[in-house]
Amino acid sequence: MENLEPCLSPWLRVEYEYVAKVLDDLVFTNVKNPHMKAELSKLAPTFSEDVAEYVARRNLKKVIVLDPKGEEELTPKDLRDCDAVVIGGIMGDYPPKGRTWELITRRLPNPIPRNLGKEQLTIAGAAYVLRQIMMGHALRDLEFVDGLRISLSLGVAELEIELPYRFPCEGGKIVLPENYIEIVARRSVFYESEEACEEEQSP
Repeated sequence: MENLEPCLSPWLRVEYEYVAKVLDDLVFTNVKNPHMKAELSKLAPTFSEDVAEYVARRNLKKVIVLDPKGEEELTPKDLRDCDAVVIGGIMGDYPPKGRTWELITRRLPNPIPRNLGKEQLTIAGAAYVLRQIMMGHALRDLEFVDGLRISLSLGVAELEIELPYRFPCEGGKIVLPENYIEIVARRSVFYESEEACEEEQSP
């Protein structure tokens, strides 16, 4: 998991916690923030070096990058003999800005870019889909829903947040990290702001 965010907001934390639950042999790379590194180290091995440095130092040859700009879809066959799969730890923009390609794929010497469909997934959603493909399922056989609308009453006002991403489903139910809706609806307004990152990084 190549981290590309400056601080560990509650929203990002719940995404990463979910990834740690569904994927074995997970490592976090490019974690520069000391507080963030200490927290993520509780979930998986965590490194300050970025993914390009990590790959080079370990001489990894076949590295798949889950990149929406990849021309081919990820298949179970792709995963049989690869050395690593890279997920971008990016809180997505909509429409996407191509940051995975710019910040990860093009910086690796011989990357193998693969997409998980045409629509943008969350970090947790990408991890779930990757796990399903690792188990031998084809992408076309998985169930998805496009967009999620969250409504929450805040006493005198109603808060409505619309997430324009694609979410995987299982048995007709959207697959989400624990407490995801509460965290997104109640805390994102403050914690996803630059002020929250500056506050976390201050001594």
